[in-house]
Order: sequence, then C-alpha cells, then structure tokens
Amino acid sequence: MGPAFGEKVIHGTPVLAVEVRSPEDYGPAAERRIAAKRGDYFAAGTQVVWDVDVMREGWIRAYRADEPDHPSVFRRGETADAEPAVPGWRFAVDDLFLSGKQQP
Repeated sequence: MGPAFGEKVIHGTPVLAVEVRSPEDYGPAAERRIAAKRGDYFAAGTQVVWDVDVMREGWIRAYRADEPDHPSVFRRGETADAEPAVPGWRFAVDDLFLSGKQQP
C-alpha cells in the first residue's frame, strides 16, 4: 500500500527525525541499534533526532548533529525544542500522554 498522501514519494533528508520507542527498544542491544540509526540520520544531514520514551521514563532526548553524544533531556512538565532544525517550535512533553487530558 502506498503512502497515505497518494503516490508521491518524498526525497531528501528530514531536518528533524523523531524515533518513538516500542517495547522492544530497551536494553543494551536496542540502545546500540538506536545509536546506529541516529548516526545514519546525522550522516545523511539530519540536524536533530528526538528519542522519545513514552512507555517507561516519559522523556524526549534531543540529539543534535553538532553534539551527538550530549543530548538535551526534556521530561514531563517541561517543554522540548528542536533547535536548530525547527527554530522557535516548542512541544510540551506532557502532550505525549493522555492522562489528565480530556478525551474527545
């Protein structure tokens, strides 16, 4: 099945990549896989990679190409950014969670 937006294919490198952890994305082997994938993004030209953990810790780690080994960590109650990839854009970490929010 093709992309939901039709037959168009997007080419190029994203400035921001967001990786949301699944249940199998924990432990030493998973950490190595995630780090390798992050390295691939940076090698391709991505500026910021978010590693999002909604299952255990409730944080966003923002890795930046200019400091790939020193992520910013944004926790519940904080506001994450994607600088310099998306200047001025902010995201409330709490918005990742449905608890405490009204359901439609």
